[in-house]
Amino acid sequence: MAPSAWIREVVGDDFKTIVLAESQQHPVLADFWAPWCAPCRMLGPILEKVVQHYEGQVHLAKINTDALPALAQEYGIQSIPAVKLFVAGQVVEAFVGVQSERRIRDLIESHLPNPDAPRIDEAIALAQRGALRESLQVLETLQANGSSNPRLPLALCFVNLLRGDTEKARAQLAELPSTTLSDPLHARVSSLLYFASLLESELAKMPPDLGHRLNIGAREVLSGRAETAVQQWLEALTDVPAVEREPLQNAIRTAFPLIDNESRRLDYQRQLARNLH
Repeated sequence: MAPSAWIREVVGDDFKTIVLAESQQHPVLADFWAPWCAPCRMLGPILEKVVQHYEGQVHLAKINTDALPALAQEYGIQSIPAVKLFVAGQVVEAFVGVQSERRIRDLIESHLPNPDAPRIDEAIALAQRGALRESLQVLETLQANGSSNPRLPLALCFVNLLRGDTEKARAQLAELPSTTLSDPLHARVSSLLYFASLLESELAKMPPDLGHRLNIGAREVLSGRAETAVQQWLEALTDVPAVEREPLQNAIRTAFPLIDNESRRLDYQRQLARNLH
């Protein structure tokens, strides 16, 4: 283990201090390992290199599972190496096995304060108001300045999708780091891309009436009126042939992340559940 104030070995009962208490100040990677474990010896230097790169913004705690089996059991460690990222005393990310330096950095950076975050939020808000040119300008400026915020490529994907550049948005979505999967914006992007794909190629394969309903609704969704589309599809469910119900139900479920009003979204979810039963 490389000597560093940011890399420490957990011994005895100091897990609460080194991991739980320290994670109130900055993220802490907890590396569950053992001396006999060859993959652990491969992963260890990668973790240390990553932590050194952040110069104190994130710490590393090394936990020998042979010496502390009760602690390993408490955190559900079944195979090693196993790494858990603690923030404010809670596990927020985890992985098992050897990972690349890029993958670990992506995982960490989604939980670090980033000075570009307010500008990215501003760009997303502009896009949602229809100011796509201004939104794209903000994001491309951040990109040109070398921003490392992992939410930036997701925001660019979102704006390109709203601009109608589906091909570019689809390529960007495929390259996004896995840490963006939990971002609510990722669900919005996936939903919008689903409806864009419907309009591009899927409707022609469907019965005419179903294709017409989905066509109208998908255009409403892509115009920022997802709630209107969901209302229309829920009403249609009461009298469409059985063969058309499942595609409409899938469309309704896919549109839910695009409805910002939580109370109405829950009401539509209850309506859909009643229809399913």
